[in-house]
Amino acid sequence: MLMFAIFGVTVEDLTSGWMLAGGAALLTIFATGWSHLKNLYSQIAGRVVVKLTVSGYQADAILMYLKHHFTASRFGPRAYVGWKLFVRPRQRVQLVSMEIAPPSGRLYWRGWRPIWVAKSKDGLGDLEEGLQAADYDYQTISVTFGRGMMDPDKLVLDATDFFNTQVRQYESTGGRRHSIRFIHGTAGNIAMVSAKSRGGNSSPTSGTDIRACLGHRPLGWELSDFGPDPDRATSAVDRLALDKESQELVNEAKRWSETEDWHRDRGLPWRRGYLLHGEPGTGKTALARALAEDLDLPVFVFDLATLKNDELLKAWNQMLAEVPCMALMEDIDAVFEGRKNIAANQGPALTFDCLLNCLDGVQRADGLMVMVTTNHLEKIDPAIGQPGAIGSRPGRIDRIVSMGRLDEAGRRKLAERILDHWPHWIDDICHAGREDTPAQFQERCGRLALKLHYGEASGSDSEPVGATSAE
Repeated sequence: MLMFAIFGVTVEDLTSGWMLAGGAALLTIFATGWSHLKNLYSQIAGRVVVKLTVSGYQADAILMYLKHHFTASRFGPRAYVGWKLFVRPRQRVQLVSMEIAPPSGRLYWRGWRPIWVAKSKDGLGDLEEGLQAADYDYQTISVTFGRGMMDPDKLVLDATDFFNTQVRQYESTGGRRHSIRFIHGTAGNIAMVSAKSRGGNSSPTSGTDIRACLGHRPLGWELSDFGPDPDRATSAVDRLALDKESQELVNEAKRWSETEDWHRDRGLPWRRGYLLHGEPGTGKTALARALAEDLDLPVFVFDLATLKNDELLKAWNQMLAEVPCMALMEDIDAVFEGRKNIAANQGPALTFDCLLNCLDGVQRADGLMVMVTTNHLEKIDPAIGQPGAIGSRPGRIDRIVSMGRLDEAGRRKLAERILDHWPHWIDDICHAGREDTPAQFQERCGRLALKLHYGEASGSDSEPVGATSAE
């Protein structure tokens, strides 16, 4: 006691120190034991349970396969999302509710065999850069089931085959591939609406694009109710009034779509590029979209004014995974005057060289049809192409087509379609609309047909645009 007193240490202090040391030792023993228990649990679980980590398109394939071939448990959390889609029975775009896989996970059953699927926090971070590599890590899921209940390889392969059947053969839409997908960028601080959000689900880029819906359950509808109508009685091109040069383009494009093997056998690139020019209202965009509908091609509409170089390259590479398809660039003269980007406001913007690299780069683009429209051909840089029997830059633009006002035959074809119940008006309106653009003449015919339908038309309704009306 005297010695402890000399050093200022009491018995209580020693007791307290021993207790702290003992507590620390106990914690160390407990932590070590817990670590061994966890390892033991992992080893036992690994022999009883199989856990798969699946990322990218394969994750989409697994979710789609489970939706169609397994029964989802009605217990547990539920998640819903609303998308605006074209509903064929209603013939309009409207909000459609979809049940999606909840982030916290969901239990599926196949007979007596359960399988648990949840969004995984363990993303695959070691993917190599390259074509579409950035897409593969936007969704990662973990799939857990009892060992011996199913073959992991067979599950993945069956899901892959089913995914290809649904997405590549478009079984849910009766085999129809046509849709319109808008590609926007962030140049000028415009949000990229068509991009996939990180960690979320992809969403449709238009009312006719149902790819993002294939792995989810629509409420009140079937997947076959969405997207473009595959049962039109007439072709989209036949509903247009075309001059001789435009009709030649249509015939050439149809032959191109039927000759994939022919091109491959001869070592020729299976692609086409067209530049449509003419004043506003001459039907450039209408022709491109009608052609894509008749050829059953997905259309990717690139908003060049909002895209930066990296965004265009990424979107272009993603598009090439969907060939055969059409790339549509409208009013290119509003973005590029020569090689200068006149649409750029601030920050980095799309360069002309990047655009050329996409049109005719090192990457093979078989199955791609490029449609470019302009109101002012004189503003287009010769590097894209110049008029001629054969385009000056095949591989970029193979043919340049001038679209002008309708001739007598074109006006009559359009008038006969719209005024089919009132044929005695056709001669007058064809004469009155001789100076109209196709868009103006269609409006003239439509306005007259509506008035005739309600019994309100008079002789002045066939006068030229701008003429004094008796109304």
